[in-house]
Amino acid sequence: MIGFRIKEARIERKHSQQWLADEIGVFQSSVSAWEIGRSEPTTENLSRIALVLRVSHDWLATGRGAMELSYVPAEIPPAELPLGEDQKNLLELFEQLPRDKRATLLQFMRDWLKK
Repeated sequence: MIGFRIKEARIERKHSQQWLADEIGVFQSSVSAWEIGRSEPTTENLSRIALVLRVSHDWLATGRGAMELSYVPAEIPPAELPLGEDQKNLLELFEQLPRDKRATLLQFMRDWLKK
């Protein structure tokens, strides 16, 4: 069932339903409904989910193949340099923030560096 795979991928990536909803532009209640099987995402939303959770669209839609991508989509640039532990922790926390809070944090950091 698509909902089980959405939940599995979301939890594997340590994201909340609200985070996923914010990333793809839907309400948290929609994500919840998908995960419990009350409804299914549109084709467009399914593509967005696969992209933001970095999973195979085929696996997400059908359960066939591997969950993990065998390639990095053009929208997700590969890391050029290895990250240190602090950088990994910061990135993991940053990715858990809703988009609006990310923008606020980035602006704060830019302003802080200008001083």
